[in-house]
Amino acid sequence: MKLNLSAKKRTEYTDRIKDAIKDPSYSIFVILGFPFILALIGVLFDPFSMFVILVGPIITLACYAYYTGNKLSSAMLGLVIIPLMFFYAVPIGAIVDFQFSRLDRYFEWTYIFDIIDDFWKYSLAHSLIGFLIAFRKIPYLLLALLIFVLQLMELLSHVD
Repeated sequence: MKLNLSAKKRTEYTDRIKDAIKDPSYSIFVILGFPFILALIGVLFDPFSMFVILVGPIITLACYAYYTGNKLSSAMLGLVIIPLMFFYAVPIGAIVDFQFSRLDRYFEWTYIFDIIDDFWKYSLAHSLIGFLIAFRKIPYLLLALLIFVLQLMELLSHVD
C-alpha cells in the first residue's frame, strides 16, 4: 500500500511539472532557465562544450516546442536561447575559475550588444525553427530540420 501511495505522489508531482511547463504564464521561467542550464553544462563539462553549443539549444528548443505546442513561447525561446546561453556562460566560467575581478565587464552594454550582434541570425533561425516545430505536423518538422541543417552548414563553414 505505501509503495502505491508514494508512486501516486510521484506522478502527481510530475503531472504538476508538466502542467507548469505547458502553462504560458510560466514560459518566462523556461525561456530564462533553459539557456542557464545549457551554459552551466557547457562550463562544467568544458571538453564537450562545443557539442553543447551546437546541439544543446536545438534539442532543448525542439523538445519544448513539440511538447508544449505553444508557438509564441517556442519562438521566443528560439530567439533568446543562444544569446542568453553565451551571456550566462562567460560569468559562470569566471565564477567557476574564481576570477571574480573579471565579472564587472560582463554586465556592460557593449558586451551585451556584441553577443546580440554575433548571434542574431542564428537567433532568428532558431525562432523560426521553434515556431515551426510547435505545429507538430510532418511538413513543418521537415522544414524546421532543413533550416537547422542549412544553419549548421553555414556555421561549420565559418569554423574552417
